Amino acid sequence: MAISTRSRRTERLPSWLRRRIPRLDECSTVETVVKRNNLHTVCREALCPNRAECYSKGKVTFMILGDVCTRSCRFCAVKKGAPSPPDEGEARRVAEAADTLALKQVIVTSVTRDDLPDGGASVFAAVVRELKKLEPSPIVEVLVPDFMGDTGALQAVLDSGPEIFSHNIETAERLYERLRRNADYHRSLELLRKAKVLDKEVMTKSAMILGMGETYDEIIDVLRDLREVDCDFVAIGQYLQPTSKQIPVAGYIHPDLFAEIEARAYEMGFLEVSAGPLVRSSYMENNPYHYRTEAGTG
Repeated sequence: MAISTRSRRTERLPSWLRRRIPRLDECSTVETVVKRNNLHTVCREALCPNRAECYSKGKVTFMILGDVCTRSCRFCAVKKGAPSPPDEGEARRVAEAADTLALKQVIVTSVTRDDLPDGGASVFAAVVRELKKLEPSPIVEVLVPDFMGDTGALQAVLDSGPEIFSHNIETAERLYERLRRNADYHRSLELLRKAKVLDKEVMTKSAMILGMGETYDEIIDVLRDLREVDCDFVAIGQYLQPTSKQIPVAGYIHPDLFAEIEARAYEMGFLEVSAGPLVRSSYMENNPYHYRTEAGTG
């Protein structure tokens, strides 16, 4: 079953994608802390549609290793090119910002750094270790690139002690060549599989963006593939074209279809599923760790 084919960016957004935008003054605290610590957020760099809402509620996803990515995914608004060397003080500043904002759960992601021998894994590990020094210690989720499948890089991140290890599959395997030419569908699945093998305690998570030309059957196939590598949590949202430089939207998915996909995912055995038009992998309402803490095992 195909999702849809209408795509023009100039079309009026469906009603379920229109909502109130918080006032700028409601977002000022997070903006101030981020700027004062000379940090980047994926919220701003990727032009996330939820940025104002999350900022207004004191939520943020830190983006480390700079703001320039070495890959060129056609749906992503993050800058592409030759990045600067890693910032040795970044880990400490992320922890200071998280402490100032009193974050109970900290999500850390990055640009892809294929120019670095370990893909930036050592910087992820340093950030997690700094966060774990805080009192009280926050839950830490790392949303990592694929590290080109390097097991040593993966192990370094896991050894730092994040509670949630996330890596986004993003889209159907068929679309990788067109949308994610430098990525590999099976390499991403293998990264998630190896994370569970190397760390029996870590919870794993992935995410998909719909509306880029995938079919319903392909969505279900991706979910099955994620469950086959024992992925615990999944987030599924609607692609929205950030600027004219990215691919246009291939179709808007109705909330009822998101609900159906969410139900199918639960049937497959995912512990937590968040599916909806404005869901993003690090969206504040997609907090899968509550499954574990409410069960008394966190």
